[in-house]
Amino acid sequence: MAWYPSSQGTVCKTVLHGCKSHPRLMRQKVHQLNDNFLDSWNATMAYVLGFWFADGYMRHEKSYRIAFSSNDYDLIVAIRSALNSDHPLRQTRSKKSRKDTYSFVVFSKRMFFRLSTIGGQRRKSRKMIFPTIPNKFLADFIRGYFDGDGSVFYTTYLHSKIHRMRTELRSNFTSGSPMFLEELNSVLMKQIGLGNKKICPFNEGGSWKFGYGTGETKKLLNFMYYPGYPIGLKRKAAFLEKVVDN
Repeated sequence: MAWYPSSQGTVCKTVLHGCKSHPRLMRQKVHQLNDNFLDSWNATMAYVLGFWFADGYMRHEKSYRIAFSSNDYDLIVAIRSALNSDHPLRQTRSKKSRKDTYSFVVFSKRMFFRLSTIGGQRRKSRKMIFPTIPNKFLADFIRGYFDGDGSVFYTTYLHSKIHRMRTELRSNFTSGSPMFLEELNSVLMKQIGLGNKKICPFNEGGSWKFGYGTGETKKLLNFMYYPGYPIGLKRKAAFLEKVVDN
């Protein structure tokens, strides 16, 4: 698997799983895909949709394409498997950070238009809004989005009142669209009683975020990573196990 140059300071390679074809010939192969995947609501479909809202795009030039990307190899493989897809994975490495991103693109006019009817749009980053999700699958959709554009972490700081170092659990959601985050904030208030948070700009106003402290992060993790959840980012779910253990 040879590396080849790409634009924007990255190098790429095609990860061929069981395919001996030359990369230039891969366009000629008819790839497997369940293009009915988005037609019916279920936990896995809602998760993949949420993840796409965070780390996907749709495009229509010469073909109808829907793309997914992640820096977690196991997760992107799980998403591809959920779609019953064998489209090739592309591995991109940033020359600056030396971190890898994995992505794949599916081609389906049916899925493209179905995605458009449930909230997907081209160039969505700064203008997307929170879609209409059945209440039964809100936890799955939000978990998918959180696994893409959310974070959970411990932070240590000097408490100004007790003058001691404290370590607390925190979580954030980020987006290029403040409208999306406003509705997500509202949904979490109504569904699990989290507080109303201020949506704040960062990255010189190019992105937006809101976050939770320890208590509300615990409630959020319990909501999203419920027992038996079908698909998700294990390293983020592991924070819930740490909270339970503590």
